[in-house]
Amino acid sequence: MYNNATFVDKKQLKLLKDFDKWLANEPWQSEVELNTALQVRELITKIEKRGYYYEGEADVLNLMREQYIEHKKKNR
Repeated sequence: MYNNATFVDKKQLKLLKDFDKWLANEPWQSEVELNTALQVRELITKIEKRGYYYEGEADVLNLMREQYIEHKKKNR
């Protein structure tokens, strides 16, 4: 499998921080949700430290981002 690295810029870092904050503060309803949120937070930390992410990591982030967007729309 071919994995291209994408470097994060300042705007993406800010979005990752906002996303991480939401994951940390959201009252998850089940242990599965909580564990998933923790794993995604670990991924975000890894990306922040490295300064880049791979395609597979982007797929994971995009799946959770959909939940984040839905939450933001509901709570406007």
